[in-house]
Amino acid sequence: MSTVQFPGLLGSRAFIRPLSVADAESCVEVESVFPPSERCSKEKFIYRLTVCPQLCLGLFVENPEAEGMPILVGHVIGNRVARGIINGSMDMPQTWDGGNEAVILDGEVIGNDPNGRNIGVHSLAIRSEYQGKGIGRALMNEYVRYLRSSPALADNIVIITYDRLIKFYESVGFRNLGISDCTFGGGGWNALELHL
Repeated sequence: MSTVQFPGLLGSRAFIRPLSVADAESCVEVESVFPPSERCSKEKFIYRLTVCPQLCLGLFVENPEAEGMPILVGHVIGNRVARGIINGSMDMPQTWDGGNEAVILDGEVIGNDPNGRNIGVHSLAIRSEYQGKGIGRALMNEYVRYLRSSPALADNIVIITYDRLIKFYESVGFRNLGISDCTFGGGGWNALELHL
């Protein structure tokens, strides 16, 4: 756990820490800001927070109404991928048994690729009441710092996003690689990458 000073959270005790399975329900609440076709299910959160919790970071504030029960303000959810974000990496193995082994279907790794040299970010989400305050940018910058200082070696962070968010991701160091082949949530994505 690391205390942080984020814009838009002045006066609040804010901290970041890796997420765990115990945070799955809060992650579902945060991700409700996305359209239904783009939201991660609770089952998929449990999968990601089990197989690669060290790649999932949460921003919390203390809850004055419930001492010891902080509020998850936002999160960055990632897993390992070989190259970029593909349909298989956005999914989870249908036959997942709680293990961390790679599941390959039709030559494509489904979900986390334990041998992947890149970190695929599947969501940067901020609760609606905290949006528009610079918190998303600050959290992504913190995530980059976190990965650069962690023992989880990786070459790049990769992400897919809509046209309207390209400038946002470029402002934190991502490079636009063009149209993504990923059709998750109906497609229309751009692929971006940030070298670690």
